[in-house]
Amino acid sequence: MNILLVDDDEVIRMGMQKLIEKAGRDWKVCGEFSDGAMALDYLDSHGDVDLIICDVRMPIMDGLKLTKTLREKNSESPKVIMLSGYNDFEYVRSAFMNGACDYILKPFKKDELIALIEKVELQISDEEKTRLRKADNTEFIATEILRRLSSCKAEEVAGHLERLKDLGINTGAGCFLALRIVVDQYYRQFSQESQYTKALMDCYEELTLIAPGTEDIEFISCILGKEILVLAFAASGDSADSFAGDMFEKLNPDGGKERSVTIGISSISEISEDIPKLFDEAKKAVMGRFYLGQHHFIRALEVEDKTLELQYDINPAAAELSHHVTLCDYMGAKQVMDRVFVDLSYCSEDLFRQYIHGLLDAVCANASSLGSYISANEPETVFCIDHLNTYRELKTFMSSLLKNAIEAMMKEKEQKSERRIEMAKDYIALHYSEPFTLTEIAEYVELNASYFSNLFKTETGMNFSEYLLNVRMDKAKELLKDPKIRIYEIGQLVGYEDAVSFGRAFKKKWGISPKEYRNLVY
Repeated sequence: MNILLVDDDEVIRMGMQKLIEKAGRDWKVCGEFSDGAMALDYLDSHGDVDLIICDVRMPIMDGLKLTKTLREKNSESPKVIMLSGYNDFEYVRSAFMNGACDYILKPFKKDELIALIEKVELQISDEEKTRLRKADNTEFIATEILRRLSSCKAEEVAGHLERLKDLGINTGAGCFLALRIVVDQYYRQFSQESQYTKALMDCYEELTLIAPGTEDIEFISCILGKEILVLAFAASGDSADSFAGDMFEKLNPDGGKERSVTIGISSISEISEDIPKLFDEAKKAVMGRFYLGQHHFIRALEVEDKTLELQYDINPAAAELSHHVTLCDYMGAKQVMDRVFVDLSYCSEDLFRQYIHGLLDAVCANASSLGSYISANEPETVFCIDHLNTYRELKTFMSSLLKNAIEAMMKEKEQKSERRIEMAKDYIALHYSEPFTLTEIAEYVELNASYFSNLFKTETGMNFSEYLLNVRMDKAKELLKDPKIRIYEIGQLVGYEDAVSFGRAFKKKWGISPKEYRNLVY
């Protein structure tokens, strides 16, 4: 607590200063003067004085005049304790009438002065708590009235404005302006509800510190859901318009690098009953961010009649998209998704997002193979569809979602294909001596024969019959090295029913007959 001492007796001033400084409390003598005029000059340039201990009788300006002047200048002036003699009762009575809070008779004891300062300090503390409670309560009531004004009926507006007026808010300006403020959501920065709420609260706290800058503007604000509502009372349309622009600049101090804010602004009306309609206009304006982009100052006129409540059958697109996804055809899937976004262009934002949810639900239901890679109800996916700021961001996200899922599907299919081909090759290695067909091997590895044939050639670089011939002929060459095994027997051992068929196949592969090969070896 900062204390000012005012007495024309220097000895008394020095004595009080020593008592106060040695009291061991959080008290500081910030100045001491011999008359009220000097103290008043000091107070004009220093607003941090909490208590004045002042003599009643002083030259130039006495304590009574000082107290009266302070009260006339500011109702929240410092507390005043009067020092008086026994014959100064009328002076003390007048001082109380002019704002002094207590007095002490001279000569006084040390404990008396300390106890009196403690009493005043407690009084100051109680008054501050009361003031804060009153301010908080006033703010709460004002914000609650603002919430009601944003959605009430036209005939209810006057009553709400009268309540605001009772709270000391100047609602009698000539123009009204409504704004809705949203923090632009960056996916990674605000992917959790708590993160967005904190960003919104930070923005709101900064907003409460913004002074209108002109005497003809006053505003109240509150948080409602995921946005901040502002109602401005302005003396003119120009001042209202200027205020809205200034607010946008102050809430985006670094050009939106650290935190980007979009503001939707209504038209300006001179009719108080229009206030609920103004809030509707501001809502449509701020939702215009979906098409116009984030970090914008959007006026109601810019988006008026620009969106449609479009009726759109999502099922044909979902069926086509499911077909491309099942085939792992990303380019085909992307073309369908791009077409859906074009078809939905300038559909209202809420309805647009509903259609995208519906499309994804249908595709996940139709393309069962997609279920392992995309969940329509996965929190991250739901969040992005619901909250990504703009049409462009949502389109990019959906394309990326499909691309990642299809790439994962293709990778798993490739891994499965590799395993199926390895199964087929292992089967051939064990059963090359037996007669079998491509269809039988395809059934063994649980694949369609045509698909298996194409897949086998892709994975091995040769068709199935060529691979089987190579395996059998390699085995035949090994067996021909043993002179104890007859040539026709070797043919049977590598899957040929007769020596003629075996001989033709061997010569086709190696250019010589089995017999000629054996003669070369032995």
